[in-house]
Amino acid sequence: MTDAAPPVPPRPSASLVIGREGVSGWEIFMVQRHSATRFAGGALVFPGGALEAQDTEVSANSDSLSAHRLAAIREVFEEAGILFARHLDGSWPAPELLAELAGERERVACGEVPFGVWLAQQGLCPATDALVPFAYWVTPSTRPKRFATHFFVAELPPLQVGSHDGVELVDSFWAAPAQVVALGEAGEYWVMRATEVNCRRLSAYPSCAAALADFRTHPESLVTPTFFAVGGRRYLSVPARGGRGVLTLAAEP
Repeated sequence: MTDAAPPVPPRPSASLVIGREGVSGWEIFMVQRHSATRFAGGALVFPGGALEAQDTEVSANSDSLSAHRLAAIREVFEEAGILFARHLDGSWPAPELLAELAGERERVACGEVPFGVWLAQQGLCPATDALVPFAYWVTPSTRPKRFATHFFVAELPPLQVGSHDGVELVDSFWAAPAQVVALGEAGEYWVMRATEVNCRRLSAYPSCAAALADFRTHPESLVTPTFFAVGGRRYLSVPARGGRGVLTLAAEP
């Protein structure tokens, strides 16, 4: 009898929920991954990705999640064209500059120039303070491909909308968190369980501002589902919002 292989180490990654106030309530920016993508191909997700070496650059106001914040900002620009960066005086870029920088997405994505260097060349610095952590998920140790993902929430920067890159992502749209859950339940999109749970938790808030305020006050730690059985059916429960209450769902969709 041979010993079981040790679990694959989870790869550090970051994902960003971008919110805005819509006509009927707050909405979040969702993207669909290309079906040929090795991980979660075809899934409806929040923009984000794995950390790269360039994301580990630290600054004077760095914290334990600085690299994750920078990775989220970089990935969101590459994948969705939304730039979380400000001028040195704290102002957000004007529409003219945003239109000019939109043509740089491919150059940044292919690694022609490090993201931090590119921002500095534009006279910009990453708006890491705008990203509020709200969840941390680690793929179960039994999976062959694992990620340790920090999820952040941030309000859409002024004068920006967002659009998928047409390479890694094939679709994008704004929807209420509850609507994303409904799209998954109806089978219109594949919504992974972690994405669904995060959307259910976010749907408890009446606005993006309310979600940001709560998670700033009650920072979230590792989301560890608790499993239990009732009447022969398995369920899972996770913290519902701001560390208060629980959200219970069937273990299998």
